[in-house]
Amino acid sequence: MTNATPTRRRPTLDDVYLFCAVALVGLRPLLTPVPPNDFWWHIATGRTIWNSGAVPLVDAFSFTRADEPYFNQPWLAQVLMYGLHSAGGLPLMIIVQALVIALSYALLLRLCIIRSGRPRLCVALLLLAVLPLSFDNWTIRPQSYVFLLFVGLLTVLSDYRRARPPAPRVEEGPGVRGAEPAVRSAAPLWLLPLIMVLWVNMHGSFVLGFVLIAIVGAGALLDAWPNLRAALPHLRALTLWGAIAALATLLNPRGPGVIGYVRDLLGTSAVTNLVTEWAPPTVRDINGALFFLFVIFTLCVLAYARQRPDTTDIMLTLAFLWLALGATRNIVWLGFVAAPLLAVQLASILPAPKGPLSAGEPRLNALLIGVVGLLVVLGLPWVKPLLLPPNVGALVAEETPVAAVRALRALPVRPQRLFHALPYGSYLIWAAPEQPVFIDPRIELYPLQQWRDYINLAQANDLPELLKKYQIDGVLLNVKQQAPLLAALERAAGWRVVYADDITVLLVRDL
Repeated sequence: MTNATPTRRRPTLDDVYLFCAVALVGLRPLLTPVPPNDFWWHIATGRTIWNSGAVPLVDAFSFTRADEPYFNQPWLAQVLMYGLHSAGGLPLMIIVQALVIALSYALLLRLCIIRSGRPRLCVALLLLAVLPLSFDNWTIRPQSYVFLLFVGLLTVLSDYRRARPPAPRVEEGPGVRGAEPAVRSAAPLWLLPLIMVLWVNMHGSFVLGFVLIAIVGAGALLDAWPNLRAALPHLRALTLWGAIAALATLLNPRGPGVIGYVRDLLGTSAVTNLVTEWAPPTVRDINGALFFLFVIFTLCVLAYARQRPDTTDIMLTLAFLWLALGATRNIVWLGFVAAPLLAVQLASILPAPKGPLSAGEPRLNALLIGVVGLLVVLGLPWVKPLLLPPNVGALVAEETPVAAVRALRALPVRPQRLFHALPYGSYLIWAAPEQPVFIDPRIELYPLQQWRDYINLAQANDLPELLKKYQIDGVLLNVKQQAPLLAALERAAGWRVVYADDITVLLVRDL
């Protein structure tokens, strides 16, 4: 009689590791107050699209660039954001954000486990190396919504890579061994155009989808080179669906013009010179330091690995490392593509246990899962304001000028040409749409000279000339960031404070 292998009772210790990893990923966006910069103006634009039934073609929010042409590319994400806000306000948006981030990294974790066969190792890699690299990009904005599309496309391409073409014939002693059969896979390449048509309407990073497809295709070609004829059906499938995916990106309100938009955005001086997240990473800030530590860690793993790394993995990692070295906002993509490579290579360095890993006690495992699940419940946006300090428990970041804008709207005579801190422009567009803004985070809309004037005004440089140039009759200032301008106006005749708190001051000019 054959002894059957005993079935492990669930939940196992592996289940605990996996659940805790995904739950901790979701907990981070739950506990992060929404910053104003790239949030409110997107919802406001979604409101405009929803109400008008059309994507705006010109600026309608500022007095400095009123009616100037503006390419609003992430319209679908903006409509989604406004729809969520209309349905459930900030709490629903925060919940959806946590789900999107958690699901994105859960798919990445699944991919690493499939590639390496080491669940606990992959959990450690995700929590200790990949996530610290990515936290800065988890705020609610169109970029974070497409993380799921990026990892989904990466997963489809990974399934394709596992469908190897037949290996060449190999000499074995007096006989000859025939070609190895192809490994078949249900790689759903038909998903590529569906992913790309969503991506192109949600965020300008859709071009990275082309990068993934092209590199995987090049890697497949290099791997198949000794037996290219047998690999042709395998390569032809990716070429066909990749071409359809490229055509699918034309399904957007501007058609092929979206490519020009991305090109012009990357070449805009205001973007490359002034925006911190578009600047190269540096060890002088925490995010840059974590990035360079990750690069050093990756190099060490590759140096000590006991197996040759996959060609496509190396090509992907190098390509996205190059992108990350050029702009801080691209670091998050490097984490996604490097994780599977690191999982495989670490598995070759760290020996697997000789015997089966302990599954733990099911009741204790369930208790651990319950405790972590309770932490997630306590982090929900309806619960955390009651339990946590304001810097964590609040739904919006403290630098959001909620009370100041309310005071502005209550003025009997309001300023018509208001100068304000950059993040305040985003909130004004949402909360006071009738109040035209001086500037806002639509960085590519405003000319470089206006950005320079914004910086000089904030520092009270050439103050009389710039106030006259833009006919400024009111200011909404951040006390710390624009202290020189605040001090100068408080000393100047004709200016009076009508609202002040610890963070924001509103002054108007008496005419």
